[in-house]
Amino acid sequence: MNSLKENAKMLSQHGVVYTIVRFIASGGQGEVYEVEDKKSGKRYALKWYFKHSATDYQKKLITRLISRGAPDRRFLWPLDMVEQEGKNGLFGYIMDLRPIEYKSILDLMKRRAEPTFAALCMAGINLADGYQSLHSQGLCYRDISFGNLFFNPADGDVLICDNDNVTVNQDADGNTEGTPRFIAPEIIISKAYPSTLTDLYSMAVLLFYMLMLHHPLEGAIEANIKCLDGKAMEKIYGKDPVFIWDPQNSANRPIPGYQDNAILFWNIYPAHIKKLFTTAFTVGLKNPNKRIVENQWKEAIMQLKNSIMYCNYCGRENFYDLQRVKAKETHNCWGCNGAINLPPRIKIGSNLVMLNHNTELFVHHIKNNYDFTTPIGKIAKHPQNPNRWGLTNLTQDNWTFINKNNESTIVPPSKNAPLQPDSKINFGAAEGQIK
Repeated sequence: MNSLKENAKMLSQHGVVYTIVRFIASGGQGEVYEVEDKKSGKRYALKWYFKHSATDYQKKLITRLISRGAPDRRFLWPLDMVEQEGKNGLFGYIMDLRPIEYKSILDLMKRRAEPTFAALCMAGINLADGYQSLHSQGLCYRDISFGNLFFNPADGDVLICDNDNVTVNQDADGNTEGTPRFIAPEIIISKAYPSTLTDLYSMAVLLFYMLMLHHPLEGAIEANIKCLDGKAMEKIYGKDPVFIWDPQNSANRPIPGYQDNAILFWNIYPAHIKKLFTTAFTVGLKNPNKRIVENQWKEAIMQLKNSIMYCNYCGRENFYDLQRVKAKETHNCWGCNGAINLPPRIKIGSNLVMLNHNTELFVHHIKNNYDFTTPIGKIAKHPQNPNRWGLTNLTQDNWTFINKNNESTIVPPSKNAPLQPDSKINFGAAEGQIK
């Protein structure tokens, strides 16, 4: 039963009157409603605490978070505290509404959301970048999990909600230690409090779920347990965790026919991303100080996005794998098994970008600053010859095209640089070599 009724009025600490519009959802701590600021007409979300959660500590925590402000725009941060007359000290807080197009990771797991690999990569980058903003301020999220992240399947933008448990790093007085299956092993065995390092573990689990649609520790050991009670979960996720793809320990491999996502998706991805996950769930399981940090994830997932190419037969997204090239192996589509003709690619510093029919280059590709707001170039057909492709200059500055004979040509704004093997394009801030 909803605690608050439609049209009930809520008064904030700042004197703003909010009116309940509709009930949205209920959770362990309280309920969420859509509300309207009667003066401005703008709508927000209200998290209203149940009696057992409406503690003095929680109220002080929310007050501090409101005063501090959000780390960046991706956090649906507490904006205002509200109470209702006659509710005996109960309270809640106001935050921005989540737009309807943003979906949860559970939607991804249950295939109610079907993003492209490119959008999924952007979601991973945005996720890591968002938590980096939080951690850089000495804060700990404490509960990174399925329910606290929403993403836009169209472009990979993310929104992080339920920020009312955020505390300073290693705060022993926080209200939560995390969500089962995401909690770091050292917390489960009572050897640590939530911290930036335990957040890094939970974030790695969430990223694994996003890319593999499976938990990194759930293989044969979990499948063979008859009753997954508290004691069993403590063993699997805390005392004796084993990565399903641990190269030194095959005891927890996924079982075909039962844990197929783990097998299918692991084989889809290139070596560099599998190597990072392997480090995260072998060395990082036992040594929190050697966990993969946000910049490492951002760089690796950006490399993953850059490596996307398309099957010539079925059109599915695949990934260019440099290790496969070095071994002189062909790239075969994971969907139809057809041999993939490698598209042209451009090497700009540490970025190797596949030049597909829809590839765009951004400021990031020449400055490594994760700026994806404005494209600087895009692949386009030659205006007179549709069989020839070029890279269109979308900037206001001239580029310089240098062919394999070292002959230079100016590429003005809106004009195309040809995609010739062994040629170069000087963008001003960086130079790229076409392969």
